[in-house]
Amino acid sequence: MNISFVLRWWRRWALALLLAAPCLPATAAPGAPPAVSRVVLDSLRQLLKLPQTDYDRVLLLCQVSDQLWTQRTDSAAVYAQRALVLARRVGYRHGEGEALNRLGAALRESNLARSLELFQQSLHIARATRDQALTAQNLRSIGIIYVYLRDRRQALSYYFQALKIGEQLHDERRVVLELSNIGLAYDVFGQLDSAQLYQERALVLAHRLHTPTNYILYGLGNAARRRGEVAQARRYYRQSIAESKKVGHLRSLNFAYVGLAELYQQMGRLDSSIYFARLGCQAGRTNGFLRGVLNASTLLTKDFKRRGPADSALKYQSLMLVMKDTLFGQEKVMRLQNLNYREQQRAQQAAAAQAALRARYRTFGLVGGLLGLLVLAVILARHGSQQQRARRALEQSLAELKTAQEQLVQREKMAFLGELTAGIAHELQNPLNFVKNFAEVSTDLVEDMGSDEPGRNSALQGEILAGLKQNLQQISQHGQRATSIIKGMLEHSRSGTGQRETVTLNTLVSDSLRLAQQGLRTKDKEVEVLISTALAPGLPPVGVVPLEMSRVFINLFTNAFYALQQRQRTAGSAYRPELTVSTQAVPGGVEVRIRDNGTGMPAEVQARVFQPFFTTKPVGEGTGLGLSLSHDIVTSGHGGTLRVESREGEGTEFILSLPV
Repeated sequence: MNISFVLRWWRRWALALLLAAPCLPATAAPGAPPAVSRVVLDSLRQLLKLPQTDYDRVLLLCQVSDQLWTQRTDSAAVYAQRALVLARRVGYRHGEGEALNRLGAALRESNLARSLELFQQSLHIARATRDQALTAQNLRSIGIIYVYLRDRRQALSYYFQALKIGEQLHDERRVVLELSNIGLAYDVFGQLDSAQLYQERALVLAHRLHTPTNYILYGLGNAARRRGEVAQARRYYRQSIAESKKVGHLRSLNFAYVGLAELYQQMGRLDSSIYFARLGCQAGRTNGFLRGVLNASTLLTKDFKRRGPADSALKYQSLMLVMKDTLFGQEKVMRLQNLNYREQQRAQQAAAAQAALRARYRTFGLVGGLLGLLVLAVILARHGSQQQRARRALEQSLAELKTAQEQLVQREKMAFLGELTAGIAHELQNPLNFVKNFAEVSTDLVEDMGSDEPGRNSALQGEILAGLKQNLQQISQHGQRATSIIKGMLEHSRSGTGQRETVTLNTLVSDSLRLAQQGLRTKDKEVEVLISTALAPGLPPVGVVPLEMSRVFINLFTNAFYALQQRQRTAGSAYRPELTVSTQAVPGGVEVRIRDNGTGMPAEVQARVFQPFFTTKPVGEGTGLGLSLSHDIVTSGHGGTLRVESREGEGTEFILSLPV
């Protein structure tokens, strides 16, 4: 018998037995995974160390990501990314679809648009490979995003499609999940009767299958609380808390804690509400569940405003505002992008119709041409006037074709304008939201200072003044960011308007490098970069707009320095930042190469690096316009090319060429 086959069979049998093991009661501290969850994770990691095929390793990495998603979403994203890289390297389409779905789930809180993109990619693979189970999983995942966006029609449409597939597959465990999700969606949309009906159906089936019911119990608790059935709601919430602890599910634990806190708030028992809301906030933060943190901090802000002290209310109000800006800013942009996406679909349909029209014209033209030749022969022999009529008909056909082409070009321009408008709205939304929210908090602080409450001490006054000063600094900072975005857009609109001059390229490159070095020393004096230059002598002079081309070089150097700084922060002491700049003559022009040994870029980043507003820098450190503007100056303004070559973890090289 083949030994590798025996080993592979044993690993799969051991993994299936492990994941099917019943969950044990939690004995760990609050918020920590129970012992059984740690056993499952440790066993999965041990299996990853055994010799096995790349296909088995991809699925194991996805299963590790599943386990971590209930505890820490950032760790779940790491394993999902590893699975995705391996699946693509070995060409494992099913594994790629599974990894894309896991990565989308892990990123759903931090990057809603990216998460939807990953789910759609996974859904495309699932449908192409006729994988019904993965198709249902992605339909459910996309439905959750539309619940976030409060799009009732789209959310329920995706949920019911997933339920239908589960029923067709006779997969009752999957049907339990779909029924519970539909019930939670109806709860969000205020349809309590439907919410309770689907949760009760899910509970009956889950009890028969002996599967976890933590989410179902939470949904039933919500329905009871909204109907005013206090004792029943409290019982459901406490059962959900107990089961969530048992299976180590911090996300559903957050839901149940916050639901119980809302119940106590309605009853006027603020101490109990604060206690359970804090537990919910802790569970949400540990898991990386930002919406759970928002719900808990909103409750705590209301409770402390009613009960005191004021500094606790201010603390949780600040946390609430940050969560709102992060989550709802994403959702507003997603709604705008969704509208823009629909407009693009209509534009694509119109373009397809125009393409069909052009094809029809070509066919008519060929047939008409043949008929025209025959008619021409007859005309030459008999009627000269018929020749004129045929020419006029042909000219009219050509005019109609030209009009159709112009309409197609105009639609493409409008589609691009829609994308650009969505990008501007996205980039300006976050700083403007910060300015608005911190201004509102500052107004509340000023009102608190002006009140004549007895017993107010100077320490509290000082704390309020410190909070007011911090808020004003935030307003200034985000106002400057909005200004920089607008300035970048104005520079985009002005590119290519200067006068060209004949310059020595080596001198322009050297001057720009010196200016970029000065900027680096001003920002970070601790970074020591080894700079090597290889400027070819005797280069032919080039005609450029010096100010604009200098801006391009400075931007490329600055990006290289940033990549070197980022790698130096995580690399060991043996790492030495290096930047190499070279010029050379090439057929028909000159070429400049700027290479660094910094962090490098993955393939998906390289594909988008010149798009307007695309940036990998943290919020506040970049507008995403620098490389886009540079590419526009080189290509549109000077007729050259600008491209990038990079390997993640090794470095990046930009190659700029100009005609002479």
